[in-house]
Amino acid sequence: MKNLSLIGIVFIGITISPFSCKVKEPPALEELQEQAFANFILPSTWQQAQESQSDSTLFNENWLIEFSNPTLDTLVGEALEYNLDLSVGESRLSQAEGYVKMAKSALSPALNILARENSKLGGDFGGGLNGAIFSAAWEFDIWGKLRNTKHAQIQEYEAAAMELSFARLSIAAAVVRNYYLAIEIYLEKELAMEMLDLSEQLVQIADKRFQVGIGNEKDLVIAKANLTNIKDGFSLLELAYSNQIRALELLLGRYPSSLISIEGDLMEINSIIPAGIPLQILERRPDVLAAQHRFNASFHRVRSAKAARLPQISLTGGFGAVNSNIFTLVPEFSNPIRSLGGSLVAPIYQGGILKENLEVKTYEQEQAVHEYAQTVLSAINDVESTLETVQTVDQRERILKEEVQQNQKAYELQEISYKVGKSDLRDLTLQQMDLYTSQITLLRVQTEKIVQRVNLYLVLGGSM
Repeated sequence: MKNLSLIGIVFIGITISPFSCKVKEPPALEELQEQAFANFILPSTWQQAQESQSDSTLFNENWLIEFSNPTLDTLVGEALEYNLDLSVGESRLSQAEGYVKMAKSALSPALNILARENSKLGGDFGGGLNGAIFSAAWEFDIWGKLRNTKHAQIQEYEAAAMELSFARLSIAAAVVRNYYLAIEIYLEKELAMEMLDLSEQLVQIADKRFQVGIGNEKDLVIAKANLTNIKDGFSLLELAYSNQIRALELLLGRYPSSLISIEGDLMEINSIIPAGIPLQILERRPDVLAAQHRFNASFHRVRSAKAARLPQISLTGGFGAVNSNIFTLVPEFSNPIRSLGGSLVAPIYQGGILKENLEVKTYEQEQAVHEYAQTVLSAINDVESTLETVQTVDQRERILKEEVQQNQKAYELQEISYKVGKSDLRDLTLQQMDLYTSQITLLRVQTEKIVQRVNLYLVLGGSM
């Protein structure tokens, strides 16, 4: 009777296993969006997009090519290889891959071997137990508990891969931003040097006018104070440049020694980036895709928790040989020994842990829906805000270029007026500072134009 029961369990397990419950696929993206977008509708075009900017066919995936800067390409490549944040992300991805392999292993039979060699304890009392036994155990995943766990880990791995992809994109963008911010400060230093030269010339002019009696000491003091003020500003620019280089070196994984030398001019930007349409961001941005994969993982965990409440069938077996003086007293014993068994375990009462586990996993799935919606909304806000910022920066650049031209002309006229004695040095100094301030502001806005272009590529999900 016992043999018949055992054969029955094994037969049921082997027969049912090929026809076990198929793992259900997570809801389609449209269904997820219907759950997530409860209080908003995804528009067909960006509200802040300029004319023709919503063309979905023109988006340039490899945005770094646009800068056509070999030095910048080298720095980005170094950062992608040595940046420590990326190294942490790669370690997390490797961990996720390991969890996938562990989940897959749970679906395979477990094989073990036990070997033992033991001498007699002494005298004629008892004999040593010697031998080896090979054992195997296999759980039939009829209801999909283990397979859903495996699929959940695969989705977590995909999410980690997307997060690493977004981190790589973010690090590359940070390198480009810091590179051009360093150039901006370098150019500000160049402007400050020009202002120093002008200020020194004004000191010399004021001194000569004072010496010949057509000027006064007040003008000379004002000129020297202005020169001192510009020297102080130059010192601060030197410090800012060093700090900016250190920030770049940290991104590259280098020691922050401020040894990189970055010089040159800011690139001119005249083209408009095709922003595509909002729907594309759901297919392109790695952080949005990561949130989608995490929802899929939560879905499979709910399915696994449901399956854990159903009966589980396992098959066990063993084969081996053992020797002991004790066994000589048992005539029926003979080597090799063999065993084949099966078990059917159905949970009846476990204090409600399986029920609570299912509820927790269900809440986690609801949380994943909300996090997906939050990620999508944040991504949309990023794009809309950046598109508007780009347009504002473009407008400011046009205005400031005209302002610099007017201040340059006003300074030249004021300088002539001072030299012929029609105005004092204070008026000339104020006009000099107005010119310098407008030049610095224009320089910073031109840098911001580059930074916002990089940001726009980033928020649109551009790759490299």
